[in-house]
Amino acid sequence: MGELLVEDPHLRLAVSRLTWLEVRVGPMKNHATGLLKVYDDFFARPDLIWQDLTQDVVELATVMRVRHGLRTPDALQAASCLQLGTQHRFLTGDKRFQGVSGLRVIYLNE
Repeated sequence: MGELLVEDPHLRLAVSRLTWLEVRVGPMKNHATGLLKVYDDFFARPDLIWQDLTQDVVELATVMRVRHGLRTPDALQAASCLQLGTQHRFLTGDKRFQGVSGLRVIYLNE
């Protein structure tokens, strides 16, 4: 992520409450309070854009589940990104998003 910020210092990050929920599950299960604090501090940043799970996002996510077989949380997150417009990028380490039309994916951990 740091490399992206170096390449584009004006980069803005958008997240949904679902993203926040998803990243907190592992540290909570493993009682990793330090990692949980790192995540919570990140999500408390005032420069984050919070994308709501609107009716349009849910409808688009439903189509993605049908067409691409994505799990509900993945489809909702991808649909949230698409609702922001075509200039936005979707950051993931999951190759299952390759076939989603219009989703501009940046793969992490490559």
